[in-house]
Amino acid sequence: MAKVVRRKFFIVSFLLFSILLLFLQHSRQVKVIERTFILENGSQNSSQIRDACFVPYWNQKTTENILHSEQIEEWAKTEFGGNLNMIDGEPRLLSAFVYPDEISIITTVMHTFLKRATCHYYDCNRVEIHAARFKSRVWPLAVITCPRRFGAEYVSVSYEEDEEPQEPIPLTYRAYDRPLHELSVCVGPMYGEESKWLEIIEYVEHYRLVGTSHFYFTLFNMNEYDRKIIDNYESLGIAESTKYTTEYLRLGWMFHLLQTHECHYRSKFHSKWVVNMDIDERLVYTGPLNLRSYLRRLPPNIGEVSFTTNRVLKTEPVPVKYSSDAQLMEDMLFLKYNKTTEISWYNLKGIIRPEKVAMLFYHWSYFQFEGVNVVSVPKRFGHVRHYRNMDKKALNGNWMENYNGTLQETRLSRSFEKRLISAVRRRVKYVYDQRMVRCEEIPEWLSSRFRRQLLDCKFKNEI
Repeated sequence: MAKVVRRKFFIVSFLLFSILLLFLQHSRQVKVIERTFILENGSQNSSQIRDACFVPYWNQKTTENILHSEQIEEWAKTEFGGNLNMIDGEPRLLSAFVYPDEISIITTVMHTFLKRATCHYYDCNRVEIHAARFKSRVWPLAVITCPRRFGAEYVSVSYEEDEEPQEPIPLTYRAYDRPLHELSVCVGPMYGEESKWLEIIEYVEHYRLVGTSHFYFTLFNMNEYDRKIIDNYESLGIAESTKYTTEYLRLGWMFHLLQTHECHYRSKFHSKWVVNMDIDERLVYTGPLNLRSYLRRLPPNIGEVSFTTNRVLKTEPVPVKYSSDAQLMEDMLFLKYNKTTEISWYNLKGIIRPEKVAMLFYHWSYFQFEGVNVVSVPKRFGHVRHYRNMDKKALNGNWMENYNGTLQETRLSRSFEKRLISAVRRRVKYVYDQRMVRCEEIPEWLSSRFRRQLLDCKFKNEI
């Protein structure tokens, strides 16, 4: 009799469980499927398992909560750090990064700041992982931080209970034990109509001479000609870029803080120190030895190093395209413009330790984690040269009002200028000194077979 009762109990329980699963599947609360993982160094044969996901060692990890959760909740209560330059917009997924103990997802809007958000995790087949969701919040600005989940390769977010999450995006690996780069640069967003190719080359080559090894670019709006140089730096392995796809035709200065935060999280655990400067700002180090040596001597609890700035008066736009080496020598910004203001703390700039800083403003940090300090670099050790025009119609075009009104001639050191000229000329020539295919370069069997128009060439005397 007891066996019959137990049998009926198991049958009824199974039926109820099956009905519950069908209900949950129908309501899209969860998708239950048969999932198989192949662990790195495991014994299973992948050729015998259909749709199995290979999970490397680094991805065999689950964490229960996010780091500093209590401190972040306290900061969130202050409602400080939100920037509602835009009060609407579609919250598209921009990028996502997996760190040693957590994951951060960055979106393209600011108006979701402080909202509750749910993290969704997906395996290598883009199938949502069962019972893995986590309720988080948007903090800072446009960032949702989530715990790790075993085997997660894609992530997404939702803001409402009945909301369908967006199509998931892949996780970018940042779970390094040690940063790959000692000193890198978060390049401020580039927008507006002025050409950027020469500024980009001067900027990158300047900071390479200062001691940086990697550059994080953000591409808001960029024409094909300017894009060539960034493609070249990416092909060299010294740069990477974030591409924005939004519902807006153009992005401008109102989206600057999105770039600041995305780059901050992109560089986290990938670079130890990150220079946070716009494309028209050049850090000049004048202290002992070199900048990297200076940073190495700092105590381990330093999360930000602040520098003073001066403004360099710029009076003309950057040329649209390269024309000749002689013209390039006339157009290089650091040679052409040297009338500067006094050095001032009016608009300070920073070098950041990403994992020690919780929230940024444009070029410095709002919040640092417990025990982390910020130091200011004496003027005699370094400052930032900021090239600016005085167009009163431009953003902050009245900047001269914040200085004493006098300008003096200052230059980079002679030896630094010499090395920078050489580096800029070499890079410009490599990328932009281009010509048509010469008809003489095409073998006769090919040129005799096809019409001139199809060969797309010019004879040497025509060039």
